[in-house]
Amino acid sequence: MQALQTQIDGIEKALSKHCRGNPGYGLLKTVSGIGPILATVILLETGSIERFADVGNYASYCRCVGSIHVSNGKKGEGNTKNGNRYLAWAYVEAANFAIRYCEPARKTRCNGMQMV
Repeated sequence: MQALQTQIDGIEKALSKHCRGNPGYGLLKTVSGIGPILATVILLETGSIERFADVGNYASYCRCVGSIHVSNGKKGEGNTKNGNRYLAWAYVEAANFAIRYCEPARKTRCNGMQMV
């Protein structure tokens, strides 16, 4: 286990060093719940943000929006597996960390408001 952890630490350090020069990396780390690892994952998995026409396309790609298919008045599930599962995981982790460690996020959640 120690050998694997050493390898993981080395990979994380190399990826963080690679991403540190990107302005988006610093911006991501200013978001509550996003630290160096999640910022790296989000940055690398997102790629060029310009490839998304608008914020809705990006949110959909991250699996952060609901997917409902309505046809002939009947509801069904849409394409819930489309998008990037690693970004979905990263944003869920970030939300959980924010709720756990950020007082304003915890208050927002407790007041019944949804976090994005």
